[in-house]
Amino acid sequence: MKAKRPGRAVASALRRRQRNGRLNRPPLRPWDRRGLVNRLAAQRLTATVGIPAAALSVALAGFGACSATAGGASSCTGGDTAPGVSGKEVRLGVLYPDSGPAGAAFPAARAGIDARIAAANAAGGIYGRKIVYDWRDDEGIPARNLTGSRELVEDENVFGLVEFTVAAEGGAAYLADRRIPVVGLADESVWTRYSNMFTPASSVGAAVDTYGGIVARHGGTTAFLLRTGLSAGISGAIDRVGQSLQAAGVRVVADQAYTDGADDPATVARQIIDSGADTIVAMLAPQSLPAVLHAVRAAGGNPPVVLSFAGYDRDLLRTAGPDLAGVLLPVGYRPFEAGGAPIARYLDAMHRYAPQVTNPAQESGIMSYIDTDLFLRGLRAAGPCPTRASFLAGMRTLTHYDADGLIPPINVVTAQRHPTSCLAVLRVNPAGNAFDVDQNNVCGHELGPDT
Repeated sequence: MKAKRPGRAVASALRRRQRNGRLNRPPLRPWDRRGLVNRLAAQRLTATVGIPAAALSVALAGFGACSATAGGASSCTGGDTAPGVSGKEVRLGVLYPDSGPAGAAFPAARAGIDARIAAANAAGGIYGRKIVYDWRDDEGIPARNLTGSRELVEDENVFGLVEFTVAAEGGAAYLADRRIPVVGLADESVWTRYSNMFTPASSVGAAVDTYGGIVARHGGTTAFLLRTGLSAGISGAIDRVGQSLQAAGVRVVADQAYTDGADDPATVARQIIDSGADTIVAMLAPQSLPAVLHAVRAAGGNPPVVLSFAGYDRDLLRTAGPDLAGVLLPVGYRPFEAGGAPIARYLDAMHRYAPQVTNPAQESGIMSYIDTDLFLRGLRAAGPCPTRASFLAGMRTLTHYDADGLIPPINVVTAQRHPTSCLAVLRVNPAGNAFDVDQNNVCGHELGPDT
């Protein structure tokens, strides 16, 4: 079929454009268009505010040409589209221990991530883009964490990572070298080392006197520290807790590693009793502590103060509640028992989008939900045409982040290198079937290295 010849008016217009030389010019390449847009923008700003056009052209050159409809999807061009970002979606990576000994410590972690992402997508995504993710099981092992990091970045082409693990040290240097954004659970000192890693609540960095103050207010004077033997990062954390106790006048009499299934609870119980400690401070997987406390009481011991850094889980009370009666649990977020709109929004998202978890009132669920929320906030702060560099810059603008009321307001950059010092404290009731709010907002101070 012959092509239709242009009408007279169209042909006349084409001839005029040819005479003017416009059709003889090659079409603008994407980077030429971007440069033209930047020069025109610079000229307009020069005319209105008097900033030199050349300086503005240089400043604007670092950004891809971008347009966005209000509340809708954006269109980014110019070769600056970041890995993992398309016109329709942003692809994240998730690393957490789905198996191995560490896996039992985070039973609802994946559900919290699912719920927060699904809630964001139901609200239109981020600048109209749907959030999706790929994940890897690092088994809580640093070498597996590095492998998972590489696979997510190089094979899955993710924009950034959410990590809910005790093995982040494995892939941290690899991710930092490539300036990959990382948000997650900061239980290892590596989180204070790299500027691409962010957390809404840190237990690393300097020690704080908050934990020691909690023990002292409940009458503790001597402490037996019990930590998991599965993570090197936990060793540093328990050392900082020891410093906190000593700052409050609580003497540390022993520091013992314990691995559930490998060590005998009765043997550890005897060591606790023989130490004469009136306080047990435990940094163990939630399911590990009940057996130890049961063995201590069976051997005739009854320490009046037990402070545990894990175990805020109603399901755990159903299976081991009597053994946990009286245990104190510090948390860095709003307790479920405190209720209110922030907790209601979290529970609604979990019920809607993570129905596989029958009990959403779990520590690993709400913490991973908050971690994911922080990543999404950073993604929004990066602008409608996000790059990894703009994400990292955007995170530094979050100076009053509160996870929609789930945590006290923080400066994200400050939180990256300073531990959480304000906590709520829960206590398992005497019957072992519920948590009571013991103290709602306990704040302490950061301790110096010589404290």
